[in-house]
Amino acid sequence: MGLINKTDKQYYEGNDLGSYQFVSLDDVISQFMAVYVGDEKIINKVSRSDVSFWAQRALAELSFDTLKSIKSQQIDLPPSLTMRLPKDYVNYTHLSYVDASGVKHPLYPTKDTNNPFQITQNESKGYVYNELISSGINLNTESGWYFTAEGMQGIKTAGKLTFGSDVNTLTISQAPRNRQVDSVEGFVVAGTHVLDVSAFKKAIFSASATTVAAGTQVITQAQVDDLAENGIEYEGEVPYTSTAGTYNTPATTVRVGLSTSAPEDNVRMTPWNEQTASTNLDPAYFDIGYLEWSDGETGEKILDSNVDFTSIQGQVYLTIIVIAPWTDTDSPSGTLSQILKVESTVSNISLEADNSIGLLDQTGAEESSTFTNYKNSNPSENARADDYIDDIYWPNEGERYGLDPVRAQVNGSFYIDERLGKINFSSNISGKTVILDYISDSLGTDSEMQVHKFAEEALYKWITYGVLSTKSNVPEMIVRRAKKEKFAATRQAKLRLSNIKLGEITQVLRGKSKQIKH
Repeated sequence: MGLINKTDKQYYEGNDLGSYQFVSLDDVISQFMAVYVGDEKIINKVSRSDVSFWAQRALAELSFDTLKSIKSQQIDLPPSLTMRLPKDYVNYTHLSYVDASGVKHPLYPTKDTNNPFQITQNESKGYVYNELISSGINLNTESGWYFTAEGMQGIKTAGKLTFGSDVNTLTISQAPRNRQVDSVEGFVVAGTHVLDVSAFKKAIFSASATTVAAGTQVITQAQVDDLAENGIEYEGEVPYTSTAGTYNTPATTVRVGLSTSAPEDNVRMTPWNEQTASTNLDPAYFDIGYLEWSDGETGEKILDSNVDFTSIQGQVYLTIIVIAPWTDTDSPSGTLSQILKVESTVSNISLEADNSIGLLDQTGAEESSTFTNYKNSNPSENARADDYIDDIYWPNEGERYGLDPVRAQVNGSFYIDERLGKINFSSNISGKTVILDYISDSLGTDSEMQVHKFAEEALYKWITYGVLSTKSNVPEMIVRRAKKEKFAATRQAKLRLSNIKLGEITQVLRGKSKQIKH
């Protein structure tokens, strides 16, 4: 059965030109399982996953020094004189710049400079270490906190806020909110605190809270009598008769979060006097991130992802929202709401820089002074013309005494900063077109996982040796034979892929004072 299943029109108008010279790794694995594995074969039993592992290992190893390197990237070098390493980069084969004639000029690595970790030092040249950066969030005092109109009404009437004295905790007591008619509604308290985040890039946001689950509260006759005698009657409140009994209490919800906008002044659970419920009840208000506790949840929570402040200027709003959804069926309105309540707490709100404490601090810039000096230097090979017929292109030929052959080139130099994943170039390459030819392991994408047909047999031998070398009860002579076959197949693949043509060698040797008979 033939392997070509496309017409000439489909092939030449398609996007996979030249694909016939390759075999996919999946086909190699399937053919290996069919031909090399089974009864009375060298490998009697092996799982497909094991074969897949060794096939990928073999493809990676062959990609490094046997298979052709066909990957390259080209950029116009920016003023920073840096080029980012490709995402599937393993090693480079060539770095060059392209002149106005479209000719590639090789660049050479330099060993005389690098871009080291720039340690921050103080005025006395002592080392500076990372310290915990924390924005001041104080729950021991009302200072710095602003509570919305509904929250302030809660302080004056049914709700109550208690700022901890010795403990950094805010306690929120929420009773049914009385309406001007014979009904009650839920109660929400919202408080905000402005934070300066100019010192932060990324931070860890955490807080602790307690909420209550839905339950009941018993009101005794003694409490009712005391309330009737000593209770406070608020202006505009309808003095309904209070009775002893067991009343339902709602589950509370606490949200602590960060937003780029201030909360609204009017925060309500339900519409009032033709006003709508506040959007602050919608979690979408916290456009930076938030933590939530509800229905009896307690303890510390940490935001799943670190807060990123790099695109935020100046300040953000830390907002606490506590919701108690009382209803008419839960409790009576009137003076009894002064003793019927649910209580939630918020504590230990923390916004800390995502730095490792005690490690050396690095300056904000990734560039060290060493690299700054290197790229700002003016190499003597600058301003070299690309005129190949100009007699001054190679001035003083034969008279460059004392030159180090490593530096005897006019193209420019580079070094690879493995720590930051960048290639840094000398200043005479600024603004030029740079080409990076590199090798990968051929495992980056499914489409890359293929092998040239010249190396297909080598891939089979690699898999065979890998499988046999890790199986138990395999005679050593069998493993050694598989190893020898692997090396022989690899050498053969290298010869085939070297693509040496006799006519091309003959043409090269004609210029080497060699008499070639042909």
